[in-house]
Order: sequence, then C-alpha cells, then structure tokens
Amino acid sequence: MRRWFVIFVLELAGACAARAQTEGIFADFVTSRGEFTVWLDHERAPRPVASFVGLATGETGWVDERTNVWRRPFYDGSIVHRIVKSGNAPAIAIQGGGYMWTSVDTNTGVVSTNFSGPGYTMLDTVTNGLLHSNGVISMANSGPNTDGSQFFITVTNVPFYDGRYSVFGHVVSGMEVVRDIAAAELPEGGERPLQDIVVSNVSVRRVGEAAEAFDVTAQGVPSPESAPVGLSWGESGDVAHAVFAVEVTSHSKPLLFSDALDVAAFTNWDHQVMFSGLDFHTGATVVLTDSWEVADLGRRHFFHASRILYPIPITAPRSNRGRTFTFWWDQYELVYSATFHSNLLQQGTGWSQQGTNEPVARTIFWGDTWRRDAYMARLSFMDDLGREYRYNLGFHPGQVSNRFTGDFSVHTNWGGNISGTFTWE
Repeated sequence: MRRWFVIFVLELAGACAARAQTEGIFADFVTSRGEFTVWLDHERAPRPVASFVGLATGETGWVDERTNVWRRPFYDGSIVHRIVKSGNAPAIAIQGGGYMWTSVDTNTGVVSTNFSGPGYTMLDTVTNGLLHSNGVISMANSGPNTDGSQFFITVTNVPFYDGRYSVFGHVVSGMEVVRDIAAAELPEGGERPLQDIVVSNVSVRRVGEAAEAFDVTAQGVPSPESAPVGLSWGESGDVAHAVFAVEVTSHSKPLLFSDALDVAAFTNWDHQVMFSGLDFHTGATVVLTDSWEVADLGRRHFFHASRILYPIPITAPRSNRGRTFTFWWDQYELVYSATFHSNLLQQGTGWSQQGTNEPVARTIFWGDTWRRDAYMARLSFMDDLGREYRYNLGFHPGQVSNRFTGDFSVHTNWGGNISGTFTWE
C-alpha cells in the first residue's frame, strides 16, 4: 500500500511538471540567428510579464518621443544591442529590448544610435524568489525600480544579479541559439555585436486557462496615452504668442514634444520637452499652459503630448530639501547619514560610521542634485572628504526601508560601486 501511494505521488508530480512545461504564457523569438522560446512566469512575476506581453503585442501602448503613442508590437525589428561580459571572461548574458532610432548632430554630422524605453519605468520585483540561473530572462534596469522594456537572457549562472534585477521567465527551447548570439563577434572593447542581430518578431502564446485569464492591464504597469491639448493665439504688446495647453491628471507624468516639420533635426529644437520641471503630478486634474513667440516657432510647427498614468501611487519625494537619508552600504561596513538643508544654498550635515568605530561628523556641501522619476530618484552630493556620491534610490509604496545602487568617486577618481538599503525622513 505504501508503494502504491509513493507511485501515485510520483505520477501526480510528473503530471504537474509536464503540464507546467506545456501550459503558460510563451514568447517565441524569431531572430537573424535563429529561434528560441521563453516561458513567462506570470504567477511569480506578474508585473514584468504584463509589461513584456503588452509591449510585445502592442496591447498596452508605448511612447515614441518623435511620434507620440503607439499600440503596435514594440520588440519587432529591435536588435540584441549588448553582449554582457565580466572582464575577459566569456559572456554571461545577451541584452535587447530597446527601441532603436538614430539622430544626427547638425554640427558634426555624426550619426548616433539610441535605444529608448517605452516611456515609463515601473516597480521592480527582485524579491519574487526567482534566481539568475542559466537561461533565465530578466529585466535590465538603471537602478532600483527602473524596469522598462529592456531585458537580458543569461547563458550561465549569475548569482550576483540576484536581488538586483527582476527575473520573469526562462528559456524552454532554442537555448543553443541564445548561446550562439552570446558568442557573436564584438569590436575591441565594445559590447554591441559587429553584425546586427535582429529580433524580427516576438509573438506571444497563451496555453491553458490560467494563461488565458491573465490580465496585463491589472498588474500595476504604467499606461501611456495621448493627452488632450489645445493651441491658441495671443499677443503681448505687438508680439504674437502661441499658447499651448495640456491636461494633466493625478498620478501621471506629462511628456510634451514639438517639431518644426522641416529639415531641422527634431532632437535639436530647444522646446522639445516642455513642463519638464513638473515631472509627476499627484494632485487633481489641471490644465497647464505655456507660450512662445510665434517668430521663434517658424512658419510651421507640430505639437504633440502624451502622459503616463501610474496606477500605483508614486511615493518618491519631490525634493531632498529638509530631509535626512541614512544609507547602509553592503560594502565597507559603512553607515552614512546625510541631512540636506531646506535652503538650497546652505550646506547640510551628516555622519558616517565605519564598522564598530565611533560615528564621524560630516559636512554636506551645497550643490547637491535630485532628479525624481516614477518610483525612484537619483541623488548626488559631495562631502568634506572630497567624495562625490551618486545614488539611485528606489521607493516602494508602504516600505520604510528601500534599496539603492550607485557609485562614488574621490577627488574625481572613481572609487567603486555601492549598493544597500536606505531610509528617509
């Protein structure tokens, strides 16, 4: 009887494993080097899976800074733009998922290739229990809570990525193609393959009831949309002005662009991005206006506006002024506390503690910078040691302690990468 029970359990486990391999959400990649398939873990990584699926199908939309909001497949026609290596060792991952476009410097004629995201960043899911083993797909980022469209696929175990990037699936077929891409020839000292590896298509398949029921719009992914705009004319003295208006809703970020519709490069117009000081709006719906002299705009001008709606409340503070940040570094057994004066021109105070030593008072020089994004902020400052610190701070709603990454330099010489946790008040 015991043997029969064991056999029954083993058969049941085998059936569940087989179903796990055949059911779920799958992404089929077609590249210039071959095809491979990724199984997407929508149960343990719902937000990155929802974002990836929405971008792959075009269902959720994305922002092209040159032409506004699109609802068409984001990844089709993209390239694997980076082979990730650690020193002279073999590759550890391939990276792609950036929207590729080129720009021309009108002064030098130099053509640059740019890789944009979908127009939004979102909360990461680095604590979902998924590890960076060989063959997983994970979100690339530029610090805590900056997940977007770019992803990487590992070709070896990368344990030092655990807790830093959001794993959301793994390769189930065609791993030999991924390894072949990882072995692509690179320029001396470069990371982009000499010959473009094109991702011509990413198609999504849903197999099974749970996969079919997964709603990509209900997972907290930011939603891009076109924003209502208005254009009117006015005069100040004898000078004609164009008055531009845009509606901004609560928990949204406005993105406003314009172009002269002539041979001038779009990216070189001074007023390409307007209301940039607003960043995020968390109050009631408002209509913002700005104006320019008609003579500055030229004979013709095109305006368009979009906004990113954030379904999860934004908790990153608007400013670091009058606040205290305490950092617990993973490196050097260091705790560092910095208090920024409410007056931008006044120096701040702080202290640092190395190991079990007594805390040492610090002076925070004026000239610190703070740049706010959706669920993160970038903070840099210099202290009386001559060290400049650059922090990428993640802000998870409801959490007292959050993660940071960054680096520091000593008298302009690079000092090293840093990471750890922080609190703010």
